[in-house]
Amino acid sequence: MLEAFLNSLNCVIIMGLLAGAGYWTATKGWYDQTASALLARLVTFLSLPCYLFASVSEKLTHDQLIALAGPMVIPFISIWTVFFLSRLVIRLGRIENTHSGVFSSAFTASNNMFIGLPVSIALFGEDAVIPTLLYFFANTTFFWTLGNFLEARDGARVEHKQTPKVFSLATLKRVFSPPLCGFLLAIVLLLLNLRLPQPIMSAAKYMGGITTPLALIFIGLMIHTIGIRRIRFTKDVMLMFLGRFILSPLVCLGITMLLPVPELFAKVYVIQAALPCITQIAVLARYHHADVEFATTAVASTTLLSAAILPVWMMILTAIG
Repeated sequence: MLEAFLNSLNCVIIMGLLAGAGYWTATKGWYDQTASALLARLVTFLSLPCYLFASVSEKLTHDQLIALAGPMVIPFISIWTVFFLSRLVIRLGRIENTHSGVFSSAFTASNNMFIGLPVSIALFGEDAVIPTLLYFFANTTFFWTLGNFLEARDGARVEHKQTPKVFSLATLKRVFSPPLCGFLLAIVLLLLNLRLPQPIMSAAKYMGGITTPLALIFIGLMIHTIGIRRIRFTKDVMLMFLGRFILSPLVCLGITMLLPVPELFAKVYVIQAALPCITQIAVLARYHHADVEFATTAVASTTLLSAAILPVWMMILTAIG
């Protein structure tokens, strides 16, 4: 157990140093609005899709991919169970109606790529990439469909407008984001037993290698932009913590105990479920004119608190494993 704690603490320190570099350079005025947008786009549209494509292509074969059909179901069951719990908490906890959608998104969806991927690799090694990607698939599908709809409904309530549709062309485009497309392209090629020329694969691997440091630097920049002093620990925020750091990983842990899944996959899934809330809830809140203050507070506070939460969950997994 001590070894697990030290390992996870080492992971937190590494992430803290990289995110701290982003925070420190932001205080020095290195980034204007254009530079911060460029950093996010570089990760989202270039390095992360390349990383996912190269990782899946290198780590899986056709037969191994087919065998993942069972473990792939678990993240979907876990995430949607947590979502229904979030709606129950909204009703029982009397969450404010103007940010109930943002609350559900923060309660349910984790920061699976920007933080989850570096965490998985640091804690479990490169073998953890595949279960992390499976969780990513379920996480992003939920967030850009129902999560997006609920935040849009928040904005409609604030501005007294008509409730938008759950599914639309814009929603479809967000679901099939560049990272997911990189993941799916690798899956299709594996199913067809095809492989791209080696120079292309090497270029994708090199480009993917910058993903982790850039993603964590961007997290530090984001925390500086939001402002630590703006964080307010209201009742609604505390209930969101309950879901993000306790109920979400507990539900995932229970499901992995009920359904057969490799031990590594189970541990990665639980850690992914215990991560900070997905960064894009703040972006969508601004886009839909929903409660931006609650969304940014959720992102900043869960990101900071995860430094203390992750070692605890690693010790729990070690104790029961």
